[in-house]
Amino acid sequence: MVEEERNRIRQAQAEGISIAKTKGKYKGRPVKYSPNAKGADKVIYDQIIERLDKKESVQDISRYTGVSRATIYKIKNNTIQLENS
Repeated sequence: MVEEERNRIRQAQAEGISIAKTKGKYKGRPVKYSPNAKGADKVIYDQIIERLDKKESVQDISRYTGVSRATIYKIKNNTIQLENS
């Protein structure tokens, strides 16, 4: 009985999310470090790009900027994709 209620709630939630996505209301978390960033986040993003262009290691960039290696790899992969497009 409780399980049926929970499944009904999940289904209603999934339908609501899909409706919100089609309306453009459900977008997820915004990206912090990007070319469109503002303020200090833009400065850090520019430093990461500059150091990647100089072929510095991701580990060194992470230590210098305080940004996680995973985030730096995402930025690196995104810039590679943009260059290839």
